[in-house]
Amino acid sequence: MDFEEKRRRQNLRVIFSEALMVLTVILTVIILVFVVSGYWVNSDFEVERQGLLQISSVPTGAYVLIDGSEPSWFQRTNTSKMLPVGEHTIRIERDGYDSWEKIVSISEGLLFRLHYPRLFPLEREPEKVYDILGVTKTFLSDNHEILLLYSGDPTILDVTIYQKIPEVAPDLSAEATGWKVLNLNSDKPEPRIATLRNLYNFFEVPDEPEKPKDPLKDFALEKEFTKDDKLFFSRFYEDNYLTAVSGQTLSVYKKDTSEPILESEISFIPEKIDQGHNGEFIVLYSGLKVATLDMETLSVKEWSLDGENHGWLDNDMLYSIKNGELYTYDFDGLNRRLLAKNVSERFPAMIVNDRWLYYVSDSELMREKL
Repeated sequence: MDFEEKRRRQNLRVIFSEALMVLTVILTVIILVFVVSGYWVNSDFEVERQGLLQISSVPTGAYVLIDGSEPSWFQRTNTSKMLPVGEHTIRIERDGYDSWEKIVSISEGLLFRLHYPRLFPLEREPEKVYDILGVTKTFLSDNHEILLLYSGDPTILDVTIYQKIPEVAPDLSAEATGWKVLNLNSDKPEPRIATLRNLYNFFEVPDEPEKPKDPLKDFALEKEFTKDDKLFFSRFYEDNYLTAVSGQTLSVYKKDTSEPILESEISFIPEKIDQGHNGEFIVLYSGLKVATLDMETLSVKEWSLDGENHGWLDNDMLYSIKNGELYTYDFDGLNRRLLAKNVSERFPAMIVNDRWLYYVSDSELMREKL
């Protein structure tokens, strides 16, 4: 074999090897793209598209058990997991804590987020913070960090006067009779006498952000609403939604749609409506009856509180107090748990900075470390 023929064959081998490498890279990229997009080969060797479950919890690092699987170091919060389309039972556990469980429905090629599961320590030691004997009314800041204590006649209390203080009282450093302020986010909360500035800052009505002149213009609606209808605008997964509550009818519209993508009748006329943070859910109340619109699943669920004294324990959990027992629930009513006993129904309960559970027992403000 002459030299030219040998070199020609060597060049052909190099070209073939490089072409094979390029094809392998292209095929690998294509496979990765399909995998990232949720496509997988099932046990019957059929290609199916899965959905993505994203899970976080407080505290982090808890075991995630899917459809009865065993705890694994490789399957913990905070993590993401590709799952086949359909319903799956998700259970979250951690040593020394209670458990959390929910059935989720995974859709083809879509993301389902579980960002709100919370586990409570099984062993919690109540700690006395402050004797509130004589306190007749309390006010809690939106961030659950500041608690105002009022000792006076609650029937003559008008908090709107504190919104006008700068107009009538030049000395905002003056003490406010009958008021104390408590910073719940402190390691050692110490009540101090409130000043007029404290009350003004607390009760001040912020300027409303400028709203579009016609927020309905983005929705190609054929329906006309009345002044009695309650309208809620929200943005979820980069899409704009309008939720309308009219009597016992709840309707959800998506931007540029004329017909509702969800219309549901609930069993009561709501007396109060709360919109969850970031527009992820809407909660409607009437007495002990509750209906929750979950934007993640685009569904409405009705459930019941245990007691009339209720509120938000944090951004995603409600509480109610009945016969001295403090119960908590997820925003959709699931994972009902008894947190404490001998709890006063006259005062609120709250979680502060994911670290402390506060409530009032007898005349003592108590807290438990979470």
